[in-house]
Parts: sequence; structure tokens; C-alpha cells
Amino acid sequence: MTGNYIQCASGYQKDNIDETDIAKAIADIQLMDDEHGAFWVSVITDDENVIEVNKDLTLSLILEGQETKHRAKDWKEFSELYGLLLHEKFDDIAARVK
Repeated sequence: MTGNYIQCASGYQKDNIDETDIAKAIADIQLMDDEHGAFWVSVITDDENVIEVNKDLTLSLILEGQETKHRAKDWKEFSELYGLLLHEKFDDIAARVK
């Protein structure tokens, strides 16, 4: 089974997302207050793989059962990581956030 979804701290959620949904969430998070300035994307394969970002670009990642913390240098890097997540390139993400 493969599926994906996005959930925002503000309460918005959507299933079966693509890169345009992530681009919208990135634009929205930059306008939010700190309390609601977070969202996460999950891609479900055999495991649930998640990247959560906060407004300050700190990331929490759970990839194939392993949890990692990372700070993105900018929104472009963050967007690239989400693109890799949607394409199930978990090894590529792990290599970039070490």
C-alpha cells in the first residue's frame, strides 16, 4: 500500500498530494504565527515516512522507522527534501540530512 497526505498545525489536511500542495503549504507557513507554523507530509509504504517542518526550518524526519532531526538552510532545500519524500527516495533524504 502506498499513499500520502499533508497535515498542517492550523488544521488543514489533504490526502493524495503532489508538489503543488507542498508549494502552497510552504507559502502559507511563512505567513503563519509560530503556534500554527508547522506542517508534515507522510508517505506510507511498508512504514510511515514523515517529514515535519516548523516555521524556523527545523525538521523532524521519520524514514523507514528511523527518526532524525535536521535544520534546512532555506526553503529551497526543504522543498527538495519533500520532493524526494513524495518520490519515495528515502535513502537520498537520509544521505542529505546526515
